Amino acid sequence: MIQRQRCLPDYVDFRPLGRCNLACLFCYGPRHDLPTMGEDDAFRVVEILRAERVKGVVISGGEPTLLPYLARLAAALGAPYAPGEPGPKIVLSTNGLAPIPTMEKILPHLSWIALPLESADPGEHAAMRIGHARHRERVIALLGQARRSHPSVRIKLGTVVTRLNARGADRVLDLIEDDPFLPDIWKVYEMSETNYGADNRDVLALGPGEFEEVVRRCSKAAADRGVELRVYRNSTRSGNYFFVDPDGGAVVIDDGEERRLGSFFELYERGEGRLRACVEGDGNAANFTSTYPTWSPTGSQDAVAAAT
Repeated sequence: MIQRQRCLPDYVDFRPLGRCNLACLFCYGPRHDLPTMGEDDAFRVVEILRAERVKGVVISGGEPTLLPYLARLAAALGAPYAPGEPGPKIVLSTNGLAPIPTMEKILPHLSWIALPLESADPGEHAAMRIGHARHRERVIALLGQARRSHPSVRIKLGTVVTRLNARGADRVLDLIEDDPFLPDIWKVYEMSETNYGADNRDVLALGPGEFEEVVRRCSKAAADRGVELRVYRNSTRSGNYFFVDPDGGAVVIDDGEERRLGSFFELYERGEGRLRACVEGDGNAANFTSTYPTWSPTGSQDAVAAAT
């Protein structure tokens, strides 16, 4: 029997909604007014990703915890492919505002949770994360809850660096007093100039030298606390990402800009291998596995192999 050629890259970002309960000026996610993907279509995406035996999926948005069926979606997506064959690694990228009881239903189905902290300075953080006065406190509380109740779920802390938080970004780890609650990975991001980030680039964007100075300070802060630092630069963005958007569109990044390929469902049904070809395989794998690595049972880091 001839096996169908794989159509998708190994690692996929699934953005089933644009809607969010924050209004961050730097957001590179889908526009908030995009209609949310219907539940049936969302589970269709799950079926396709599993049929393709993808290795990892980041569920984001918008704010994915606003989906009432998110726990079921994550459970279906991450289920074992077969006895003894683990399913894909599931990452939830969330703003951290969901109530703890809601998160307790979702966390058991995750490999990683990605949470944001933007600055040790409360004013800077508030200027970055607009829409909830106690956002920082909610994120730190969720981080602690995840550590205590679900120690197998790894934590990535993300900090997007802009003109609004350049002074305090390197001190975000100071907000976490107890070492056991520190993240497994801290990732510092150069602001991506797409969607809302593009709208506000003149106000927010740093020059390359300014960004690298913040990175230097963050590197020292991470080393002082024994946290592994990762750095995202816009120059490495093209070819690494494959998105499924709320309207069912397939989206990739070319020359730093989003490029829409058409309907994810239609392109997949036609068996078009160009969906896989539109992403640079090694870059797609390295981007995911360096941010969300695997650790051996002894605790040493062992990045997932990028082999197809």
